[in-house]
Amino acid sequence: MILSVSAPRFSNRQNQRHELSNGRVLFESRSVAVTAIVLAREGPSGPFCALVGERGPRVDKSGTWCLVCGYLDWDESLADAVRREVFEEAGVDLAALEAAGEAWISKQPLFIQSDPAAHRQNVTARFLASLSRLVPLTTEHAEPGEVTQLAWLPLQASAIDEKPWAFHHEEILHELRAFFDEEQNQGRANAESPLRFYRRVRDEDSNTV
Repeated sequence: MILSVSAPRFSNRQNQRHELSNGRVLFESRSVAVTAIVLAREGPSGPFCALVGERGPRVDKSGTWCLVCGYLDWDESLADAVRREVFEEAGVDLAALEAAGEAWISKQPLFIQSDPAAHRQNVTARFLASLSRLVPLTTEHAEPGEVTQLAWLPLQASAIDEKPWAFHHEEILHELRAFFDEEQNQGRANAESPLRFYRRVRDEDSNTV
């Protein structure tokens, strides 16, 4: 006896195909974005801080705060997109700090968000970067109206909760805060704490497979 098997149902909509007058074919598909979780500490015993910025009047969600984020461009890797966005939006040269041994950036994303309910259905890769010290911040390389102001935000509940956030980035910050509070309570908080956070999240993600 042959059993009939119905085809599975999928919820996707196909990418739109556009053929230009010169014969070139383009596909309109979901965009790839990056989020940079850049951490630094106020001295060996100070609180860990995250690099955040207030969104300017020429971008969506103006007046809210977020981690450094932006779109992947042609001819660059995800990690290079993180380095570029952090320089453009905050004036921090991660590549130079890495070369000087004062920073590291994760080789692989901390997490990839592909939920179609996400903002504009972007596929977003979150990367973690850790600096050995707080460095000066500037908006001089940003597009006009893109970033109003920048801050090293202490990872403390009161500091996080007092700001309005875009893209649910406060959830990332509170997850970091809870981890560093745990590290502090166990007497383990040090320069290796961001790396331990990265490894924990990656391990938890791999255990869900």
